[in-house]
Amino acid sequence: MSFTGAILMQFYQFLKVLIKLAERTHLKTLTSDETGKRKGKKKKDSLKDLARDYQIPPRVLLLQCQINLAEGLTMMLAALRNEHKVFLSPGPFNTEHERFSQHFELLQKASIPDHISYLSYKESTTHACLSNLVMHNRFKDAQRIAKELRNSFIHDPERVAELRRIEQVAEHNGTALNLICRLGTLEPSLKVYFEFSHHPYFATAVVKRS
Repeated sequence: MSFTGAILMQFYQFLKVLIKLAERTHLKTLTSDETGKRKGKKKKDSLKDLARDYQIPPRVLLLQCQINLAEGLTMMLAALRNEHKVFLSPGPFNTEHERFSQHFELLQKASIPDHISYLSYKESTTHACLSNLVMHNRFKDAQRIAKELRNSFIHDPERVAELRRIEQVAEHNGTALNLICRLGTLEPSLKVYFEFSHHPYFATAVVKRS
């Protein structure tokens, strides 16, 4: 199994785990905030606080940034595979389905996350194309949310550093995506590869002439 074939599957799995984590974190936050809030409050006060109570918490928005990065990377890798036939180097003995099962066998047995299968992976990535990625640019979304969150974590250096890393990955990948789309068919001298230069878990696309 090629490195990029493996990383495509890994980012898809990572995406699904992040979505589940965001859902649980949001639910936990809502439940915690709800406890005791309504006791002794007048109906008028409750209605006035409704919008504030159901705003998305910053830590959930941080997870949303990571979800956008994971989705952008998953679809970008899939689109490059589908449209430009790059990163196609399967092993001689296994089908893609078998490689997916071998790669995530333990996670699937543990249902982490729920309801993930090769079929869902295939349906999500088979029709990925670069034009759709530009229209629904997850890298741009991640960068925007990360900038908006800076003040929410002003006293949390670790999360501020994470936001900076997210912005760097999002900016570089957005630029690479636009460049690839402008060039159209990849020239033989043009190489696209991924490296973990700005974030330990989210890859950065690099477009160079050989």
